[in-house]
Amino acid sequence: MPEPAEIPESLQRRLSYVLGRLHRRSLALEADALAPVGTGVKQHAALAVLADEGPMSQQELGQRLGIDRTTVVAVVDALEDSGLVERTRAPGDRRSYLVTPTRKGKDALRSGRRAVRDAERALLKGLGAQERRTLTELLARALAAQ
Repeated sequence: MPEPAEIPESLQRRLSYVLGRLHRRSLALEADALAPVGTGVKQHAALAVLADEGPMSQQELGQRLGIDRTTVVAVVDALEDSGLVERTRAPGDRRSYLVTPTRKGKDALRSGRRAVRDAERALLKGLGAQERRTLTELLARALAAQ
């Protein structure tokens, strides 16, 4: 079902409605922006966490991303199939594997970060740069307080 062109006045101050619509639009813009990079939204997020925090198990990655086990397996499988990550045995635990971005994965992440930044600018084009940063910081603080 397509989004209505305008936010009904009765819903303009309803946070869940506004955030929901903005979230759906954000995902669509990011997915379109990331398609030429060869990653999806969840794959890009996984690459970002791995690059920023270092190699980790799939279980740890799923926890950091807030996604379930089945989804993280699919995300890592797709990244590995594309040559963007590799799985290696964890030192000291032969049953566990660490997921690590490859050089190709780091290159895709750099391109993806630019694509996401451009998508976010398009999403929030009615706001200035400082307002975009403030909005993101406030939402992150609200989420962290949960």
